[in-house]
Amino acid sequence: MVESLVRRKSGTNGTTIVVGRTSEAEKIDRRDRGEKEVTKAARSLISNFLHGGEGTGAAGQSGLNLVLFYVNHAILLAIFFLISIYKNVEFVYHRVMLKFLTLAYYPNKTPQLIREDVTKLNKIPRRISCILNLKYEDDENGGIDGLVNDISELAAWSLSAGIPSLSVYEYSGAVSDHLQQLCRSISKTLSVYFGSDSMPSYCVRVPHTNTLIYNINTENPTSQAPPEKVDLEITLLSRVDGKPTIVELTKTMSELVNKELAVNDITVDLIDEELVELVGKEPDLLVSFGPCLDLQDYPPWHIRLSEIYWEQDNLDVNYAVFVRALQQYSNCKINVGK
Repeated sequence: MVESLVRRKSGTNGTTIVVGRTSEAEKIDRRDRGEKEVTKAARSLISNFLHGGEGTGAAGQSGLNLVLFYVNHAILLAIFFLISIYKNVEFVYHRVMLKFLTLAYYPNKTPQLIREDVTKLNKIPRRISCILNLKYEDDENGGIDGLVNDISELAAWSLSAGIPSLSVYEYSGAVSDHLQQLCRSISKTLSVYFGSDSMPSYCVRVPHTNTLIYNINTENPTSQAPPEKVDLEITLLSRVDGKPTIVELTKTMSELVNKELAVNDITVDLIDEELVELVGKEPDLLVSFGPCLDLQDYPPWHIRLSEIYWEQDNLDVNYAVFVRALQQYSNCKINVGK
């Protein structure tokens, strides 16, 4: 072992200062101690991170929790912004597609154009039902006037397509209080489509009030002298024609049991017959003109085998959605449980 040279000299205050070099063994020992201290410190940091700051007290635990909070918050914000961007892009895409389809399938108030779209189809429904929304008065085509205009257009499209039965469902049934206005609007719309001289006949039926109005003369809608057959039957449905009607029918049958009706007489066919008489027949096609598929308590008994169609992010009653619903029905296959 090689010893280093050592020199001593006295300081001003009488102390002795050792100047020189230590031995080679002391250098190695000092280096080993330094490495051990670094390793110990690194292990302590890793342990604090993994175990929530154990050994560092409440301050370490609080700091780690704060870091984790901000990390989680940043991840959630990133996910939120990505979903928002995706939904907005999807909405714009659907709106652009609907605008394009509206231009591509524009009937121009001409029955011949509608017939050309329908004659290409393999089949068309005999009964079609539409779910409409009563918009706010301040909205475009909103209020009762907007709802009446939408029903009038649907009546013209159905007649042009050769569909003899149209039912319109609106949750509140507000249009039932404006039947005269509805009849005038339908007559005006049909005269634009078909002309005043060849305007088809129609009737408006409200099941829960047992109201039936025939309209033969465009100037004077009346409920008297009904014709043997009309070109279009329009049925106005609302929430009361759904589950409340089924509840009332159940109460009536329970009261008649052991009096006029035996328990064995209550069958599915009997219930179906009664509901058809109270509400109407089941539609072949149900079209929802809302931005999402919301049946809004539509009569559940009457959509057991109905084909349902809707367009995502659609806000209006337009012919493009109507004709695309007919196209989907033309391609669908109903096995009736087989």
